[in-house]
Amino acid sequence: MSLEHRVHAGCGCGFRNLNFLSESTEFGEKGALRPFALSGTTRHFERDRPFAVDHLKLELELDFPRKSVSGTATLSLRRIDPVSTEIALDAIGFDLKTVTVEGRPASFVYDGKILRVAIPASLEAGELAVTYSATPRRGLYFLEPDEHVPNRPRQVWSQCQEEDARHFLPCHDKPHVKMTTEMIVTVPNGNDVLSNGELLSKETPAEGPWRFHWKMNAPHPSYLLTLVAGEFAELKDSAGNVPLTYLVPKGREADGEATFARTPDMVNYFGELTGVPYPWNKYAQVVVSDFIFGGMENTTATTMYEHILLDERARLDITSDDLIAHELAHQWFGDYVTCRDWSEGWLNEGFATFMEHVWREKHLGRDEYEVAIKGDLDAYLGEATGRYRRPIVCQTYDAPLDLFDRHLYEKGGLVLHLLRREIGDALFWRGVGNYLRRHGRGVVETRDLMRALEEVSGRSLGQLFDQWVYRPGHPELEVQISWDKKVLSVTVKQTQAATDDVPNVFEFPLELALVDGEGKTRRERLRVSQRTETFTLPVEERPSFVVVDPEMRVLGSVSLKVPQDMLREQLTKAESARGRWLAAHALSKNDDPVTITALAARLEDESEFWAVRAAAAESLGDIRATEGFDVLSQHVNTAHHKVRRAVVRALGRFKTPKAATILRPKALHDASYLVEAEAARALGHTKQPSVYETLLDVLDRPSWADVIRVGAIDGLATLRDDRALPHLMSRTRYGHATRARRAAILALPKVSGDRKAREALEELLEDGDPHLRVDVARALADLGDTKARGALRARLEVDLDPRVRRRIREVLRDLGGDSKRALDQVREELEKVQNEHSELKARLALLEARLGEASSTRGPLPKGTNGSNGSAARTDKAHKNGVSAKKAPAKAGAKNAKKGKAARPARRTR
Repeated sequence: MSLEHRVHAGCGCGFRNLNFLSESTEFGEKGALRPFALSGTTRHFERDRPFAVDHLKLELELDFPRKSVSGTATLSLRRIDPVSTEIALDAIGFDLKTVTVEGRPASFVYDGKILRVAIPASLEAGELAVTYSATPRRGLYFLEPDEHVPNRPRQVWSQCQEEDARHFLPCHDKPHVKMTTEMIVTVPNGNDVLSNGELLSKETPAEGPWRFHWKMNAPHPSYLLTLVAGEFAELKDSAGNVPLTYLVPKGREADGEATFARTPDMVNYFGELTGVPYPWNKYAQVVVSDFIFGGMENTTATTMYEHILLDERARLDITSDDLIAHELAHQWFGDYVTCRDWSEGWLNEGFATFMEHVWREKHLGRDEYEVAIKGDLDAYLGEATGRYRRPIVCQTYDAPLDLFDRHLYEKGGLVLHLLRREIGDALFWRGVGNYLRRHGRGVVETRDLMRALEEVSGRSLGQLFDQWVYRPGHPELEVQISWDKKVLSVTVKQTQAATDDVPNVFEFPLELALVDGEGKTRRERLRVSQRTETFTLPVEERPSFVVVDPEMRVLGSVSLKVPQDMLREQLTKAESARGRWLAAHALSKNDDPVTITALAARLEDESEFWAVRAAAAESLGDIRATEGFDVLSQHVNTAHHKVRRAVVRALGRFKTPKAATILRPKALHDASYLVEAEAARALGHTKQPSVYETLLDVLDRPSWADVIRVGAIDGLATLRDDRALPHLMSRTRYGHATRARRAAILALPKVSGDRKAREALEELLEDGDPHLRVDVARALADLGDTKARGALRARLEVDLDPRVRRRIREVLRDLGGDSKRALDQVREELEKVQNEHSELKARLALLEARLGEASSTRGPLPKGTNGSNGSAARTDKAHKNGVSAKKAPAKAGAKNAKKGKAARPARRTR
């Protein structure tokens, strides 16, 4: 699955990870870091499986007007537990008609969520049939036009991940239960149906309902079931022997052909790379409207949101390849081998994210791969420094969807990148192939991947997995480089706060590329293992420059303190684009004329890789010197659209009338949708009142995915002009495009903090779009009005969407609305501490009594001693401080570590 905000990750500049849809809805959040687990959160484990479900047969009829489904689900059961007499099935909101076992009425209990059916003790295998109807609120979605959105198509589509299949079919709704499936679906005349596997038959009479029979002969879990019904144009293709189908809205056939054109190459390449050919009978991609994610990798039949289709102008900036590759990769990673539990979900999503970049490398080259890896690192760091840190494998959550975040996707993909770098391409892919073949059509845990990679490499990878997968956080590094008297000194400081189980010290290799005056490169690999340490390397002549972490082996933030002349040389002469853009960013902290000239030269060089030019433009914007402004102004019409967008964004850093004058034409017209959107956003950043009318002029300009309208809304929000309030308020209403509504909602607190804004947001908590409700909760948090707590609590009581529920709970916590629960938790902890204190006092009294008896038999001891040079005195003092005598030195060491002192000498020579 690709969450909506992950889609098209490769179309931005790749450095700041600015969302081209809205700067308010992407990549991390500002504010104090909070724990991932909310109060009352519990750990989750697999539940019992006394019976295996070998096959699921669904016979369903879709009622479009009533938005309901009715029919029969037949489950083929096989006994596992020899004594169990009951099976529990997930089923939410069903109207049950009959429940039978082997054709006979069965005893059952149903509470609206779980259906418990009695199974005869003598039954080893048999069929359980449930006849029912349901009007699902999740899992199966019915679309139709209305007076506000007259062009919306009539469609039905499912979205079962993570545990939403239970809303329209009875099942054991967990990823570790795999079964073969078939679906016989009756729909109104004129509607096609797509599902998993092979289409066995279809009945399409001229009058009356149509009927489709799909069957999936390989086992897969309930979350990968799919059902899509509607009117589509069908495009056919193939990848070797694998038939490919693309279902798109009628009239968008040309865009569909262009968008999906590289799918066959991806299918073949992923099969060659992993050593496992595409493992299913077919692959279909269907484009639906109003989909709640970017895409969903249902086995053999991926569902895509409508914005994957690109018109000619959108294709200047945007590629759909990332999303297509992500969902296709899931056919191996997630569908063929499936995470045993959602806590292991990175084995699905981390691999799919990583494979996006693997395809990018194949298609566009290594520089583009490294841009994408850098983008994922920035995305993860945004969440880890602005919202929370958690282990990738995490069993503490409220709902599985809580885990589908930057840690699961981006950090998960980055760990695979590190493993690839650590053991090398050949061994990495051989290990991945073994992992797939060994566990194909089964379920996996992280240890399965680790063992497969260890077996082919001979490496012990336990520490790597423990540090990056099972522990939260990342190193925050300050690296200082200096040369003197034929010695290069490299001081590495880890500055991360060791809280919430984040390691005080990470251990990892730090690579350096030392380049001399003749351009010869010498590689050094340092093993960082202390909080602060200095490495000294014999180097006869001062290096021309030193590239720190040239291949991105550090999963964390790196701040460089390097002589400026070295950075300028690196900016010009580093072999890789990564080395050059790292220098460009590091130079943003220095505003001397020589640095500005060097950055200008990189920006002006049209033969330079676009991302280096973009980094130079952004650094000139950060420096905000007059000379830099002049350079940026000269390149506002540079040919490369991604560089042009970076220039426009950098010009927005200058809060001057001249900057507004230069930006205004780009907001009104550019060949690129995204440049126009960025120019509108940058106009707001100039803070010039004169740009208000320009922003209104472009506010309702149509564009792919509404990017220009969103840019204008962001610009108005940043401008903070009171006149914008009615325009923003009106665009929060249903009927406007969803993305514009979300941008307007997040803009409201920036323009108005009054009661009317709060009440308007509170009303929007009832909107049907869960993405929008998440943003409403965020906007209320930004507003900071504690009077919103009542409306938030009321929505929390009824909302079914886990994303919305989590966001509301976070906002209530930050507004003080979760104070009672937090206070109860503090009281519980206090009571626990008091009980432990009482127990320790009792033990101490017993120990003193025993010591008294022993001393009376030996005779008096010297004053101030306990027979061991005053240890009793030290023990008393330690107890007064709440620690044992043995623990006291360790605690002192921990204090020193927190102050940045190394536990052993910091200076090392390599």
